[in-house]
Amino acid sequence: MLSRREFAMTAAAAGTVALAATSAAAKAPDTTKVEGPVTGGKRGHIYGAFYGDMAAHGYVEEEYFVSGTAQSFKPVGELGKDGRWKVVADQRAPYKTRVIVHRPKDPAKFNGVVMAEWTNVSTFSDLSNAVNESFWQSGYVYVAISAQKVGIDGLDTLPTAGLKHWDGDRYGSLVHPGDAFSYDIFTQVAQALVSAKGRSGPDPLAGLKAKHVIATGESQSAARLATYINAVHPLANFFAAFIPCVLVGGGSELTNPQIIPGESAADYNKRFFARIVETTIRDDLDVPVLIMLSETEARMHRVPPQPDAAKLRLWELAGTVHGSACDTGYRASVAERDGIKDSVGGSDQRMVRFMPTMAAAGLALVRWKEGGAPLARHPRLLRGATLRDIVTDVQGNALGGVRLPEVEAPTAVFDTKSSPARGGRTPLPEDVLRRLYPDDEAYANAVRAAVDDALLGDLILPYRAEEYLAEAKKGPVAAG
Repeated sequence: MLSRREFAMTAAAAGTVALAATSAAAKAPDTTKVEGPVTGGKRGHIYGAFYGDMAAHGYVEEEYFVSGTAQSFKPVGELGKDGRWKVVADQRAPYKTRVIVHRPKDPAKFNGVVMAEWTNVSTFSDLSNAVNESFWQSGYVYVAISAQKVGIDGLDTLPTAGLKHWDGDRYGSLVHPGDAFSYDIFTQVAQALVSAKGRSGPDPLAGLKAKHVIATGESQSAARLATYINAVHPLANFFAAFIPCVLVGGGSELTNPQIIPGESAADYNKRFFARIVETTIRDDLDVPVLIMLSETEARMHRVPPQPDAAKLRLWELAGTVHGSACDTGYRASVAERDGIKDSVGGSDQRMVRFMPTMAAAGLALVRWKEGGAPLARHPRLLRGATLRDIVTDVQGNALGGVRLPEVEAPTAVFDTKSSPARGGRTPLPEDVLRRLYPDDEAYANAVRAAVDDALLGDLILPYRAEEYLAEAKKGPVAAG
C-alpha cells in the first residue's frame, strides 16, 4: 500500500503541466494587488478562522486582501438546461476582497494542488465549509475565496452578517461591485495566489509552486460554480478541475441582483431561489468535473441527475445528507467564537463524511487531468417508483451509490430522510450486528474488503484506509 506521500507524489508528478493563463476576455489587464498577511482589527483575528491548533497539523493560516478590476458577463442566447451557455464580456468594476490561505510549513509536504473554495453565504456570513484535516493530511494548499457581495457587505437587517459589519476596522476597506462580477473575482483571486504574473505584493503561498488549482463549492456556492463551469470557464480556461458539492440542479444568474436596504433575510432568499436557472453541467468540457451529491439532493434535484460523460462524473454518496458537505466539525464552535448566527451548521458528526472522499477525488482528478486513468465511475443510488424514491436495505440504509466502508460494512443506520440537512445515525442492536458479523474477525474482513474497494474507486487515500482498519479492530459493537 502506498504511503500518503507516495500517493501524492504519484498524482502530482505525472507530467509538467503549467497553469493556464486566464484569457483576455475574463482577466483584466490591470495588475492584481495582494496585501497581507492581514492583521489587526477590533477583534484581532480572521473572521471564520480555523477553530483549533493549525500549527499542530504543520500548517499556517493567513488572510490576504486581493484587489483589481473585475469583469461581468452577459448571456448570448438562451441559458438552456444542457449547460452549453455562451456569454460575452459586459461591464468592468473595481473590487477588493479577502482570501484565507492554509499552506504547509514544510514545502516537501505540498502535493502541488490548491483546493480553492468559493465560500458559502447562505447564512449571510462568509463561511469556509471545506476546511478540514483531510486536505492537510494529504498535502493540499486550501484557500477560501470571498467572491460574493453579501458575504462582505451583509444585510443591514442582520447586524453580525458580512465581514464589514463584523469588524469594520479590519474589513472596512473591502469593496464588492455585485455578484455579476463574482465569477471573474473568483478567477482573479485564485490566479493571483499561484502566479506572480500580473500580481503585485507578497506571495501568499510563500514560494510553494502550484501545478493545479481545483475549484470547489457547496450548496449555494455549487450553484455559482455550475454557472462558472457552463458560462465562464470556456473563456477563463484557468481551473484544472471542478468539484461542485450538494448541487441541486441549478445555476446562479449572471445578472447583478442588488441588496435592497431593509430587506429581510427571508425575502432575500426568496429572490435568490427565484433566480436559480435549472441546468445540468455542460458535457463538452475540456477539464474534469466531479459532482458530489448526498442522498438529500438525490431526493430534491431540480433536474434528473445527469449521466457521466467524457470529462464528467456524478457521485451519489450513500449515507450522506446536505450537511455532509459542510462537515468540518467546527462550524458551531466558529459561530460561537465569532458571535454569529449559523442556522445551517453541518451534519450529525457520525454521518458518512464528504471531506476524506473529496481529498482523494481531487488527486484522482489531477491524475486524470495529466493523462492518467480517468476518475472512477460509480453506480447511482437505487431508485424505486420515482427518482426521489431511494431504496433501502432491511436495516434502512440506502442501496447503490458510492459506498464507503460505513455503509458497505454497516454498524448503524444512516437516516437521511427525517432531517435532510443534518441526518441522524442510530447504532444497530447488538443481536443484529452479530447476525451480520458472527465474530470480530468477520467484521474486520468486511471492512477490509470495503476499504480495498474504496481505494480502487478513488474514494479514500491510504491514510484514511489505515484509520478504517484500525477502527475495525475494535469490533462491530464498539464501532456501532
